[in-house]
Amino acid sequence: MIIAGIVAGGTGSRMGGGELPKQFLELALKPVFIYTAEKFLKYADAVVIGMNPDWIDYANELLEKFFHHKEKIFLVKGGSDRNETVKNIISFSKESLKCIDSDIILTHDAVRPFVSDEIIYESISRIERCDICTAAVPATDTIIVSSDGETADSFPNRAEIFLVQTPQTFRIGDFEDIYNSLSDNEKKIATDVCRLFKSKGKKVLLIKGNPKNIKLTYPYDYQTAKIIAESIV
Repeated sequence: MIIAGIVAGGTGSRMGGGELPKQFLELALKPVFIYTAEKFLKYADAVVIGMNPDWIDYANELLEKFFHHKEKIFLVKGGSDRNETVKNIISFSKESLKCIDSDIILTHDAVRPFVSDEIIYESISRIERCDICTAAVPATDTIIVSSDGETADSFPNRAEIFLVQTPQTFRIGDFEDIYNSLSDNEKKIATDVCRLFKSKGKKVLLIKGNPKNIKLTYPYDYQTAKIIAESIV
C-alpha cells in the first residue's frame, strides 16, 4: 500500500496578514491543502492529512466541498512538531487502514502545492534502492555558515549543497523503529525525517526536485504561488 502523508499542522505565523493558516489560503479558487492533496490521489491508495486540531472541522468542511468522493482522504490530528505529525499519520494508517511495516509513505508539505507528477512517480519507483529518498534541488546561491548570525565562519562548496524539498518517501516500519529509539533531545534536534534517518546510518537518496516545488512560508511565496497557479489552470 502507498500512503500520502500530508503535513498540514502549521499555523502560518510567518505568512502574516490574518488568522487563516497558510494551508487554507486560496490558489486558483481552491485552498492550498486541497490543491496539494489532489496531486497525490492518482498515485496513493490513501491521502492522510495531519491537521492542527483547532482546524480539523474547518478542513473537513472544505474536503466535503471540493471532493464529491473523498473515500481515500482522511484527516488526523497533527502533533507538536513535524515528526510527531508523521507519527500520528502512520499510527492512523496502521490502525484504520491496516497498513503494514513494509508499506510506503510519501510525506509532503501541505504548502508545497506544485509538486510534479515526475517527482511523485520517481519517489515511488526509487524507494526500492534506499532507506529513504527526498526531492532536492542544487543550491544556486553562495552559502555562508555563520554561528552568530552576523559574521561568516565558512563558505561551503556550492556544488555539494542541495536544498531539501518534499516528498520524503520511506517505509512506515522504518520510521517507527527509528522514532521510537530516539531520546527526547534527539527528537528535538532531528526535525526533518531525512536527518532522523541519516542519524541512524540509513541511506538517503536524492530525487531530482523542481524549482516550482516551492514552499509557502512568507507573503512573497504566496504571491508567487498565485502567479504559478493562474498560469497552469
